[in-house]
Amino acid sequence: MGVARTPDELRAAVDSMFRIRAVESPPDASGLKKVWHRGARHAELISEIDTTGRVARHEFSLFDDVLVWERGRGFVTGATQVEGSTRGAAKVAFDLTTDPDRMSRVSAALAPYQGRDRIIHHLRELVVNQKEGTQPVEDLGQVTGSNPTLAAQAPMHKTAAPAPPARKSMALLWVGIGLMVIAIALAVIALSSNS
Repeated sequence: MGVARTPDELRAAVDSMFRIRAVESPPDASGLKKVWHRGARHAELISEIDTTGRVARHEFSLFDDVLVWERGRGFVTGATQVEGSTRGAAKVAFDLTTDPDRMSRVSAALAPYQGRDRIIHHLRELVVNQKEGTQPVEDLGQVTGSNPTLAAQAPMHKTAAPAPPARKSMALLWVGIGLMVIAIALAVIALSSNS
């Protein structure tokens, strides 16, 4: 087990995620495109979206916890060998069964999410449904396209909070981008000083 994280650290990791449109892949031969959400605080979500705008797969990392959901199969959990990145599944030690402690930490991080991103809301609702005792194997509707956002639809879970005002969402986005730029600058400085 990794380092114990506070509920505030878990929530902050999810709230720091934003969609990086520049690295979205075009649809592959099977029609799936990858959408990447990267957080400045050890959270990352890679989702595969089909041609109808529905999620086929989520791969979510939160510090050293990994959660994979596939349509038709449900959830699998594991631990990263390199904290904070789902990329390179060979570096993930998957659990034999869904680990309840990992699910609890992921749920604690995603449950309070109030942003407007439909893909993150999709994962959130799957996790909330899992916590309530169901194993969701089917997706919850379109996450791309012209449909209203999941946040604007009637919530599937009775504790879902309304989306925050757009101004606050934009401020959080800019803060996240700023933090990402600072992190990249510090990494470049560190690399150049080591050379």
